[in-house]
Amino acid sequence: MSLGCPLHWGYLPAPRGAAPRRHALRGFTLIEAMIVLAVVALLLALAVPSFREFVIRNRLDGASQEFLTSLQLARSEATRRGAQVTLRLAGAAGSKDWGSGWTMFVDADSDGVLDPAEEVIRQGMALQAPLSLVGSSNFDTWLAFNRDGRLTGDGGYFVLCDGGALTESGHSRSRAVLVNAAGRVRMAARDGSSVPLTDAGAVSSCSNP
Repeated sequence: MSLGCPLHWGYLPAPRGAAPRRHALRGFTLIEAMIVLAVVALLLALAVPSFREFVIRNRLDGASQEFLTSLQLARSEATRRGAQVTLRLAGAAGSKDWGSGWTMFVDADSDGVLDPAEEVIRQGMALQAPLSLVGSSNFDTWLAFNRDGRLTGDGGYFVLCDGGALTESGHSRSRAVLVNAAGRVRMAARDGSSVPLTDAGAVSSCSNP
């Protein structure tokens, strides 16, 4: 017998005249939104300094390691070629400013000056601010490795800084690369204050080591 409309199991039609049910939609209250914003602000306050330190540390490590590798290359090329290999800064002679770039070349006449006929092995690009790279007094213009891999002069070091400071709020902002008279190139250790250590003691300045 048909009742005029289909009847499905589990379904009961609403009584005639009954208002349809509406599911209440609940949104964020102002207090809840303020709590969420406060939590986000707290997380950012904790994360931003850590991220900044990560960026600075990687910038210093990358630039110092690249320069150290270039010095090691110069030494190995000198012994491989049986000739003096020189690195000369791109800036003014005596400036100690290696951050402006440098040139590595086969120094046939051993005078520390790149002549037209001398072969360029590698060019070092200028560093981007806030990085700086300054040589000690022995490396104010150039340094060279002889055919035996030794320096042609006395040893010295290079100081790489971020923002012109050795440290900032207890955090390291500097690295140093050491080269001794025997031609050995190495990264400097740091003291308890995160300042690089040379063979003569802690580095005292980023601009005039």
